Formats: sequence, structure tokens, C-alpha cells
Amino acid sequence: MRGRVIAILLAAVAACQAPLNTDTAPTVDIDALRWLDPSTDPVAHLTTQPATCQTAPDSPSAQRGALVFSSPLLLGGQAAKASLSCASCHRNGRGNPAFRFMGISGAPGTADVTHGLFSTVRADKTFNPVPIPDLATAEGRTRVDRDQAGVLEAFLSAQIIEEFSGTAPEPVVIDDLAAYIRTLDTAACAPNSHEAQSWRSELSLLRAGLIAPDVQSGTYRDAMRAALGRLYKRYPGQQHADLRNALIKLSRALADGEPPEDIRQTLDQLAEQLARAEAGSLYSPEVLSRALR
Repeated sequence: MRGRVIAILLAAVAACQAPLNTDTAPTVDIDALRWLDPSTDPVAHLTTQPATCQTAPDSPSAQRGALVFSSPLLLGGQAAKASLSCASCHRNGRGNPAFRFMGISGAPGTADVTHGLFSTVRADKTFNPVPIPDLATAEGRTRVDRDQAGVLEAFLSAQIIEEFSGTAPEPVVIDDLAAYIRTLDTAACAPNSHEAQSWRSELSLLRAGLIAPDVQSGTYRDAMRAALGRLYKRYPGQQHADLRNALIKLSRALADGEPPEDIRQTLDQLAEQLARAEAGSLYSPEVLSRALR
């Protein structure tokens, strides 16, 4: 089992192991492009996201839940190999009307949750994609009882194990994931608004991993390494060589189990590098637009 987890992790953070791109034109290798409907503007999709709608965004448990929500390794199996996470379908905890995964989606924004690709447990051998719900809307919130203790937690565990053939996460991970989902509510935002995607969001997820009850847990560390991999892909090219090397070094430090206080200090230094290089990164609509031509 440990060997399979390591293999999945390497696939999820493969960007951190790739050679530096010496071309002057940035290379776009962002996972979300793989399941983006062709009719969608890729620049807008990759530089903005649905507004954050959380009733308790500062909750440490909810922050840790957002970290694992964004990690493909939480789901395991074929989903992890494809770099799919909960956040792939539910962007920023919301929906994703532009999601279109070959063989899994029908119309954009749909997915067949009983398809045999990810698991045979719930496979019904019928192609029946359904709309992906926005987890912050009234409809999304009532899909599963969020009030009765243990109901949401049991649902999430079953999703991971049965729908995606993943390994049952530690109870604390499920508790954090449920805490995050319980905070999602359009009452806390302008429902139809959007916000910029930013390295700051990834850094917040990384910091959340350091306040985990058991930061040595592989689930949190693996999710942090996946976040570093996403940052790596946003800063391509030789012009970002120092930053990319710093990301690789930090990923290895996490894998080696370095103490949280050392990781925290490194993140502070990393924030300065990310900020200085932001204008030339793929978080910039202008840079991304040129790279996609």
C-alpha cells in the first residue's frame, strides 16, 4: 500500500521533478486544462474562480479541510493518477460548469458518479452524468445532512472509498474535510461573483497544513506537496529557476518530515519570492494568454 501511495504522490507532484524549461515562451502545464470544456475561455478559467463563500473561513479545521479538498491524493486510485481532486469538480468549494472529462461527462458541468473508471463498487454500467452541484448553494447544502453529527463524515468516507477506490483517511482528516464543507454557504458571499486565483491561496493552504493536529500525517504532508506542485506549474521557465528550485527543495523537506517550525520559516521566505515573480507567472492573464497562443 505504501508503495502505491508513493507512486500516486510522484504523479501528483511530477511538476516538481521536471527539468527546468529553458525556452523563452512559458509552457502551460496546468491540470485544469485537461477537463476544461473547449467553449470556455481558458484564461478567465485559470486566473479567476468562484468567490469564496464560507461562514467561518478562519476555522483551523476548515482551513485544513480546504487543503485536503484540493489534494488528488485524498481520493486515490485513478482519480489521483489523473490529478483530480474534490476541488476539480467543486472549484473553491463551489461548482464547475466548465468541467468536461472525457467518458465521464455529458454536457459541460456534469459527471457520471457511477462510472466504472474510478471504482467498480458503485458502477452501474449506465452512462448517466448528473450536474455537479455548487456546495455553497441551498441545493448543494441539502444534498447531505450537514447538521446531524456524523452524517456528513460517513458520506465523505463512503465517497472516497466506494466512488473513487481510495483508502479510508484518518478520522481527523474526515473531520477537517467535513468542517470545511459545513462552512460553505452562499449567505456569506455574493453568489455569482468571482475572485482572482493567486499564489496566496496556495500559500494559505500550505500554512494550514502546519496547524494540523498531526502534521506528520502523510495525508496533510502529501496535500502540501501537491500544493507546491501546483505553484511550480504556475512559474515555468528559466526565469523562475531559483523559485522552482526552492519549491522542489521544500517538497523534499516535507517528504523527509522536517519540523513544522522549519517549514513555516521557509514558507515566509517563499512568499517573498512568489510575490516578486508574480507578474511573470501564469497567474497573470497577460502572460497566460501569450503562453496559450
